[in-house]
Amino acid sequence: MAADDPANGRALRPRGQRTRQRLLEAGAAVFAERGYHTARVDDVVRAASTSHGTFYLYFANKEELFRALADEVATAMTALADEFPDLAGPGADDRLRAWITRFAELTDRSGAVLRVWADPVAAEAESGPVGAGPTATVTDRIAARIATVAPDLDAHVAAIAVLAMIERTVSLTTGPDPAAPDRAVVVDTLARTVRFGVLGG
Repeated sequence: MAADDPANGRALRPRGQRTRQRLLEAGAAVFAERGYHTARVDDVVRAASTSHGTFYLYFANKEELFRALADEVATAMTALADEFPDLAGPGADDRLRAWITRFAELTDRSGAVLRVWADPVAAEAESGPVGAGPTATVTDRIAARIATVAPDLDAHVAAIAVLAMIERTVSLTTGPDPAAPDRAVVVDTLARTVRFGVLGG
């Protein structure tokens, strides 16, 4: 193992941090293009313009690389859930639009990881229940916010519905199709639909 190998519990030097980040970015691109199952370490190494030896200084295998990506996404998702806005009062639509925009940007960057989370067979067989903990945390935090403005709803189910609707809608309206709606229209429609669904109008 190299002296700055994270497996030894030592902090990476700046150059090592940059190399690891390059591998993570290459891995995200490869997983998005080829899917988790068919992606290979060879593909990641090629995309990162580095060697197999360098890859194995930072990650034991493809699964460990994916888990590192999943940890990054989990951290970002949890932070975003903490900032889920108040759905009532003046400016609520603007706050929700801003939040959904950030959620959509995270989905754009991390779609490959989120797709594996959503695939119970892949998540369980290949990487263990990668998304179970982060998904539960995000759902619980959004549910807590919903419960404050809609006590008559099952807040947990409502949070699942809100997250599923936003993620799926962003996914279905993103891509090269020239007929795809403008992102601003998607975000505005989602914000109004979420508020209507939670508050009843």
